[in-house]
Amino acid sequence: MNDLIIDRVEVYVCRPTQRGSTWTPDQPDPCTTHTFLRVLTREGIVGTAGTDSYTFHGPDMVLAETLRDMIPDLKGRSAHERATLWQHFKPKAYARSAQAQALIDVALWDIAAQACGQPLHKMLGSQRNQIEAYASTPVLASPQAYVEYVSEWVEKGFRALKFHCWCEADNDVQMVEAVHRAHGEKGLALMLDVEQKYDLAAALRVGGVLSECDYTWFEAPLDDYDLAGYQALTKKLSVPVLAAGNTIADPLLVDYAMDNHCWSRVRIDAMTCGGITPALAIMQRAAQIGLKVELQSWGHSLAQAANLHLMLSQPNCTYFEQACEFEAFEFATANPIRANDQGMVTAPVLNGLGLEIEWSAIQSTALAQLYV
Repeated sequence: MNDLIIDRVEVYVCRPTQRGSTWTPDQPDPCTTHTFLRVLTREGIVGTAGTDSYTFHGPDMVLAETLRDMIPDLKGRSAHERATLWQHFKPKAYARSAQAQALIDVALWDIAAQACGQPLHKMLGSQRNQIEAYASTPVLASPQAYVEYVSEWVEKGFRALKFHCWCEADNDVQMVEAVHRAHGEKGLALMLDVEQKYDLAAALRVGGVLSECDYTWFEAPLDDYDLAGYQALTKKLSVPVLAAGNTIADPLLVDYAMDNHCWSRVRIDAMTCGGITPALAIMQRAAQIGLKVELQSWGHSLAQAANLHLMLSQPNCTYFEQACEFEAFEFATANPIRANDQGMVTAPVLNGLGLEIEWSAIQSTALAQLYV
């Protein structure tokens, strides 16, 4: 069992049976594609990973085609060579999708943890076995709808919520103030995500209101690439400021942003920054300089699991993101990740990523399959 030689790799592209909601009013309903990877070793251990991509008109085949070009470099290598293979696949002369790289990296970590006979978070140096979840809302119709939605999720045990909103400063402020009037004395942790839609003036204005309402954080107020704007917000606002976390994701760029005080907290996703290997390095570097890293956990259950194990293994992550429409992300997952009635998410007990995936359902519904 020591060599863990990669013998076969499988890729499946699927459309979920349930279509999710949008994150902003001007965005059409997303066409979600699940891309799944299985890495099979000669010793019989199988590593898995999955991630989502979102398009407007049809399913996304880009990740599968990128993996078609990468997989030949995996065959015959040891799954223990995670760091070496991550460096090998890191884009240099030719750009490649960080999501494709992440699928490979996560599957190799899954193999390693199974070979050790441990859940992945324990192999990574577990700090805890559960973490508080926040309910991540869809866009709703009115301020009153948000007020009522908060009540519904508090009844389910949640003490934290993040609002996806209209991304228009005047309307968003009305919603924030309505929720504050109704729920401001309940000690809830509230966040606002405006999906990079504000300019600096609007962000400063809304951020001031969030500061007065004691919000836990202000997410994606500006374009992720506007590091100078984020510097200004972080300096002037008392509410913690986070980027969206999908574009400034390379460890070198994240290091630069941290060193230049662009954000109050770091926001990344293991599945968009290139895998567990770089995400772990980012979290550890952030901890050294006293920054929290709020990982995304929006996406298929396999993507959620990769981020959850990281959260549980490191001390500087506060929340797990539980999409309110959780069924949309649980395709072919027998034991999905859901918060309990105390609003807590607990680590899977099985080894590796710990999810039981119904591969027959994936294989029978796949739009495309690749076997190498």
